[in-house]
Amino acid sequence: MTARTRSLQMVLAAGVVCLGSVAQSDAPRCMSMRFLPIAGVETAPGPYQTFCDKVPDACVLDGEDVIEWTDALYDSLSAINAEVNREIRFVPDQERLGVEERWDFPVEGVGDCEDFVLEKRRRLIDLGVPSAALTCGIAVHQVQLFPHAVLLVETSIGTFVLDNLEDEVMCWDALPYLYLLRERTDGLWDRFQLQ
Repeated sequence: MTARTRSLQMVLAAGVVCLGSVAQSDAPRCMSMRFLPIAGVETAPGPYQTFCDKVPDACVLDGEDVIEWTDALYDSLSAINAEVNREIRFVPDQERLGVEERWDFPVEGVGDCEDFVLEKRRRLIDLGVPSAALTCGIAVHQVQLFPHAVLLVETSIGTFVLDNLEDEVMCWDALPYLYLLRERTDGLWDRFQLQ
C-alpha cells in the first residue's frame, strides 16, 4: 500500500473528501495535512535557509496559522496563483544559474518551482493573508518522479495547494504528489512518515 493510498484512506475514514479543484460557492472540505503522520522534525533545507538568511522578513510566519475559508479568500488565492503562473517562466536553477537548487524570488520573469512559491506567498501577504497560514511544502511527483515545491494554505476547511503546474487552487490530496516536508511556523520543518 502506498503512502498516497493510506492518506486517501485516512481522508475517507474521517468522512471528508476533497474532490479536485475548488469551486467558489461549493468548496469541498479537504483533510488538513496536519493529520498526516510525522516521522520527525528537522531544520529547514539548506537552500531555503540560505534564502531566509538573505531575506529574513520573507521567512517570518506569524498571525493565524489557520484562516477562515471565504469566497474572497478563494478569489485571492485563485487570482494570485494564476497571475504568478502566467507572469513567471519556469527555468530550472541548473539551467539558469548553474546550481542544483537556489531558493529566491523570481528574477527578470523567470524562476523554478520554489521561486513561484515564494512569490505567491509574498503577494498573498501583501493582500493581508497571514503568513503563518502560507507554508512551503516539498513533494515528489508520483508519475513523473521529480522533486517539487508548492505553497500550502491552511484553511478552516482543509489544506489547499497553489502550484505552478496548476492554475486552479487544488486540495492537497487531489494532486499526484507524495509530500515529504512541510514548513512550520517555528522555522523547523515536519518530515512526513512514508510507509
